[in-house]
Amino acid sequence: MEPGKKKRKEPRPQGYATQPGTGPEGETCGSCKYHEVIRYSKNYHKCALTRGTWTHGRASDILVRTPACSKWEGKE
Repeated sequence: MEPGKKKRKEPRPQGYATQPGTGPEGETCGSCKYHEVIRYSKNYHKCALTRGTWTHGRASDILVRTPACSKWEGKE
């Protein structure tokens, strides 16, 4: 790293409706009905319950493999 340059921090994930891991055992964000995929040149995974706080960056993304939160509902 060059002197005087700060290392860029990874954004803290803020896209989850509630604390991940508080939902049904064995379920993930990817198996929830609120999981949405926004397609541009890449795919961006978002939680529909947090639509009002979506950014146009990684800060509002979710990880599909993250354990489900307490707002998890199965896909129909």
